[in-house]
Amino acid sequence: MAFSPMKKTVSILLLCAVIAVGFLSYGYFRTETPVEKVYIAAEGDGKIVVVDPIKGKVLRSIDLSIVHEGGTFSFAPHNVQVSPDNRSVWVTANAGAHSDHSAWARSAFAHGDEESAADSGEKDEIIIIDPETDTVTERIPIGAGLHLAHVVLTPDSRRAYVTAQNAGVVFKVDAISHKVLKAIPIGEKSDEPHGIRITPDGAKAVIAMLKGKTLIVLDLATEKAEVIPTGGAGVQAGVAPDGTVAVVSLYDTKELALYLFGTKTLLKIPLPQSSRGPVQMYLTADSKFVYLADQGYYFGEPTSDLVYKIDLEKLEVVKEIKAGRAPHGVAISPDGARVYVTNLLSGDLSVIDTATDSEVKRIGVGKEPNGVSVWTKNSGD
Repeated sequence: MAFSPMKKTVSILLLCAVIAVGFLSYGYFRTETPVEKVYIAAEGDGKIVVVDPIKGKVLRSIDLSIVHEGGTFSFAPHNVQVSPDNRSVWVTANAGAHSDHSAWARSAFAHGDEESAADSGEKDEIIIIDPETDTVTERIPIGAGLHLAHVVLTPDSRRAYVTAQNAGVVFKVDAISHKVLKAIPIGEKSDEPHGIRITPDGAKAVIAMLKGKTLIVLDLATEKAEVIPTGGAGVQAGVAPDGTVAVVSLYDTKELALYLFGTKTLLKIPLPQSSRGPVQMYLTADSKFVYLADQGYYFGEPTSDLVYKIDLEKLEVVKEIKAGRAPHGVAISPDGARVYVTNLLSGDLSVIDTATDSEVKRIGVGKEPNGVSVWTKNSGD
């Protein structure tokens, strides 16, 4: 029996619907989340910028400002850190940011506008972002005028530790309940703890002291500190993935200091004479190399455009890699194929190919990009 024109139309529509449902189930019409995203603290814009490094484009900018007395009040993100379990992104955000604070960034590593923050009643915050939706899910007020510098999480993602540069303490935060558990004094208040990293076993934190010119090794169980004089202004600390060595960048003496945990020995690697002042670094997964951003610019230093690759066995710089103006933050992709470097003054992100140790891409990300961290989609998610 022949189908009527109406029945044919209905049949065709039903068939199209079935095909469409099938396509949707396989993701044909779905916008997939990139498997790798780079989070950047655009300090001068008061935003976290999210980049797809493979496609080389900005996905979105997350404004950290809040409604305040009928207007908006800005927060300057200094550091950003993806949690080890890849389920959250943590940001140190300081109250009282201005649309133009390049001078503020030059003064003692961005101490923030404490008077503005105090007048407003706003506190420096830890801000937490959901990387699946790139939305702010939590704001944890800490205190006014602290200059929250860096944040790290323990390997199990259950505790966060945050350096407060102006207060001379490290805040311990429950990363599940988001409660501030305590403030741990680190050296003298004027020593200015800045960079912080945690050892792979989660037992210790290493902290770079900017004015104290020391490296602090903090036992996280006993909260007792071992103080190692470095002779230079420590900006950022790092720990080798194999747990054998800690490193700290010494801005004023233009060196990379190495602390060997096994022998409690401090070694120093001098940087080339062209060095303007090293800032952040990142160690490769095999614990053999360090990529170190030579920024300069702060404290009246000339500005650099170089990233150094340092061989930890030879104890020397083996490659000078050209990046943007004033390289600052450094992170390495989980597969080790790319190094991501924020350039403070050119306002962009350099993508360095580790196979050739050369810049292959530069992506504009906004004003005064500082901290940088990499998120990858967990397998099975």
